[in-house]
Amino acid sequence: MNAPESPSPALGTGPARIGPLLRLAQRRAARTFTEALRPLGIEGRHYGVLLNLATHGPLSQRQLIDLTGSDKSAMVRTVDDLEARGLAVRRPSPADRRAYAVEMTDEGRASFADASRISGEVGARLLDCMEEDDQELLCALLERFVTAAGA
Repeated sequence: MNAPESPSPALGTGPARIGPLLRLAQRRAARTFTEALRPLGIEGRHYGVLLNLATHGPLSQRQLIDLTGSDKSAMVRTVDDLEARGLAVRRPSPADRRAYAVEMTDEGRASFADASRISGEVGARLLDCMEEDDQELLCALLERFVTAAGA
């Protein structure tokens, strides 16, 4: 296991440090994940959309925006990228004639499977500085933190 680095004193103490710590953790994770996905020709934002399509099936761009926390213009660019790579297509929504549903292609499902494997490897690498019990605790606490935000 790697020795943990001490957080900077500039982060403060107590609850005031949560924002800076979460931001630093997100930046480290995003940088590591982006680098690992590079050989697949996708980024974390593409993976997020593919993950939601794999989980929920075809979705409107509005639904994808809500699920990923993205904004409209960023989602349009992301879906355009996925279409250009042959990983997803927009089709008329059976539920709403005015809307389009985004769905994965066979190539998208294959790419998603590779990206999911990479995601697991990256997660394990990011958490290898902790004992297994601490890894589980961190994930449980983050899940509780994120769920409370939706309440």
